Amino acid sequence: MNSATTDGKPATPRLGAWACIPCRTDVHVRLTTGLEARSTRSVSARLRALGGVLLLGCSLASSFAESSFTGLGFLPGGTNSVANAVSSDGSVVVGNSESVWGAKAFHWTKVGGMVALGALQSGTNSSHATGVSSNGSVVVGYSLTSSGLEAFRWTAASGMVALGGLPGGQKESSAFAISSDGKVVVGVSGSLASGSVQAFRWTAAGGMVGLGTLPGGSNSHSSAVSSNGSVVVGTSESALGYQAFRWTAAGGMISLGYLADWGTNGTARGVSSDGSVVVGCAVSASGNQAFRWTAVDGMVGLGHLPSGNYNLARAISSDGSALVGYEYGAANSPEKAFIWDNVNGMRNLHSVLTSDYKLDLTGWTLSMASGMSADGTTIVGNGTHNGRIEAWVAHLDRPVNAPAGKGRGK
Repeated sequence: MNSATTDGKPATPRLGAWACIPCRTDVHVRLTTGLEARSTRSVSARLRALGGVLLLGCSLASSFAESSFTGLGFLPGGTNSVANAVSSDGSVVVGNSESVWGAKAFHWTKVGGMVALGALQSGTNSSHATGVSSNGSVVVGYSLTSSGLEAFRWTAASGMVALGGLPGGQKESSAFAISSDGKVVVGVSGSLASGSVQAFRWTAAGGMVGLGTLPGGSNSHSSAVSSNGSVVVGTSESALGYQAFRWTAAGGMISLGYLADWGTNGTARGVSSDGSVVVGCAVSASGNQAFRWTAVDGMVGLGHLPSGNYNLARAISSDGSALVGYEYGAANSPEKAFIWDNVNGMRNLHSVLTSDYKLDLTGWTLSMASGMSADGTTIVGNGTHNGRIEAWVAHLDRPVNAPAGKGRGK
């Protein structure tokens, strides 16, 4: 699936929870589109078109004594799975997997394996886990109900609890990220009966609060939140097209601008722990390109892998010095997971894991990296393994921007 039209202009975002406004729809849409197609209301389509998720690492963790790579498998009866986020210390992975009950959100640990989190309604209605708190105890996402998609917040004690929708709007909503302590949730919700959608910030005390849009826009979507919940980033429609934004209570929603060589659509997908570094993708003269934004440098394109034309930054380390995402070339070409850091620039993640960390990835093609721990030593994503889409987690014995060591990978 390619979201660029034949004339090179951004196309209308397609159905899928991970669609980057100017960029290619993420691979795991293919696992869920059929289930979610039962919800046909206009707000559902906009929620999915503006969807986005990524994990924000929020507290420093130590690197692992030994590097390792693990396929996470599937829920019972499933043949495909996707990892969407990882806890700050790298011990808890969340995502979704096909199963005998349909597509279901999961929670994975090394000891407990992959465990389904259920759904907001009984039966085969699908659910998707998209974000996790720093210690892994709180999970957020969205679940398909008879009313459409609805955001949820899950804990072991309470189970899956619906967050509802924005006041005055339709009930449908999706949650995509959560603060370090699990108390602030961000996402997108129907905002008006006319079918527009709006970025939201949720707390137990204040409920779901809309963040508005950039001037001239009718729709917005929040993708990530800083460690303490004070900075929200995402995408908003504006008079000039879709733009990446950064929101604070004091400053409201501010556009992050465009890449200097093009000046058109962009979307923010991740933010550092303190909210000072934002990553995402934007249209450029060389194709859709991952960017890294700071207040000092503005929006800076990160380039491409060899033969790549389109890429998207999905997740970032706590200090903003490393990030991961995926790259693809021509229409319908395979995705390739990439890693970028402030020492080595952008590299093919598969090559880094096998060459620098001596990991055995026989039978694996790494399609996407979608989550990163606080210190950057745990990366999660999905790939093709023996013909199936499967979630994976890589634990590294040192940060990717540290001096090369022996790397006791296995």
